[in-house]
Amino acid sequence: MTKAAVWRTYQDFLDAMTEEMLGIVTEEFGGGLLGKAARRGAKHFTDDIQSEMHRQGRLVVEYAALLDQGDDVDDCEERFLRTNPVYTRYDGPRENELRHHLLSHFRQLGADLEPLVASPEDDFWVAMRAEYTRPEAEAIVDRHFSQAETFAEYRDGVFSSRRLGDKVISVIESGETRFRGSVYDTLDQTYSDTE
Repeated sequence: MTKAAVWRTYQDFLDAMTEEMLGIVTEEFGGGLLGKAARRGAKHFTDDIQSEMHRQGRLVVEYAALLDQGDDVDDCEERFLRTNPVYTRYDGPRENELRHHLLSHFRQLGADLEPLVASPEDDFWVAMRAEYTRPEAEAIVDRHFSQAETFAEYRDGVFSSRRLGDKVISVIESGETRFRGSVYDTLDQTYSDTE
C-alpha cells in the first residue's frame, strides 16, 4: 500500500471514533434537545481533539513509511511529542516518564503500520489479513485506540480538576471502546474464512 492509502483508512478510523465520542455526550444528556445542545457544545472540544488525533495519526503513518525506507526518524519522534495532546497539556513532575511512555507507544504504532505501508495490497483490510493473524490485528487495534489509559495515568498534570479529568476520560474511554467494537466486527468479516 502507499502511505496515503494507509492514512486514508486511519483518518476514517479517527473520524469514526470522534463520532462515537459525540454520541456518548448526546446520550449522557438524555438525547432530545438537551442532548443535541450538549453535542453542539462538545463539538468544539472534540473538533480540537479530532484535529490533534489527525496530526498524530499522520505522523504515525509518516513514521511507518520512514521505518520502511530505513530513514532517520528522530525528527518525526520530536514532532510527535510537540503535537501530542497529553504531552502538550502536561504540567507535572513525571514529564520524563511521560515522554518515554509516549515515544515507546509511538514506536510500537509505527512498527505495527510499517508492514501495511510496505504491503503490495491496495486494500487496507486485505493488507491487514496478509500481514497479520486475527489475534495480532486485534492487538494492534487495542494498542492504537486506547489513549484514555494515558490520559488517566497522567490526569493530575493534564486537567485543571479531578472532576473534569474524570468526565473527559470517561467520554474518551467509552468512545474508544465502542469504536474498537466496530473494528472487531470488521475484523470478523476480514478473517471469517480463516477461523
